[in-house]
Amino acid sequence: MYIVYCHHAQRAHTGSQEDDLTSLGRKDAELVGEFMKQIPNVKAIYTSPYFRCSETAKIINKSLNVPIIEEDKFNEFVSEENKETWADLQKRVINAIKEIIAKYNNEDSIICVTSGVNIAGFLDWRLGLEPNENMPFLGIISCSPIIFQYDKKS
Repeated sequence: MYIVYCHHAQRAHTGSQEDDLTSLGRKDAELVGEFMKQIPNVKAIYTSPYFRCSETAKIINKSLNVPIIEEDKFNEFVSEENKETWADLQKRVINAIKEIIAKYNNEDSIICVTSGVNIAGFLDWRLGLEPNENMPFLGIISCSPIIFQYDKKS
């Protein structure tokens, strides 16, 4: 099974969570879509509901034609009233990944289009690390796919 983390494409920085993609970002997403054709047996694309993520997923999907599923757990930090910590965010992402994996077979592949903060949860999950407040924030380049191979039997 392959789980592909993909950062959303480059966005216009207006300060809104609903920023649109730049023309370069759209081109990058098209290229990633072409690249994703090499991934075997892609069954779905999961995406954060943020516009920049869902729009990236739609562009990638032009090459794949699979279901796109919105996943709220792939959002960034929840509202300030809830005071989600960095470790809480990582746990939320890990739970989303585990729930998604449970729905598919070992031969299937899934693409997850989300924001940069969520790569920490993907790394925790795959490396078996415990979410913590000291996990560094990793800067991910726009529309960069990171492929994780996972054997559901292990």
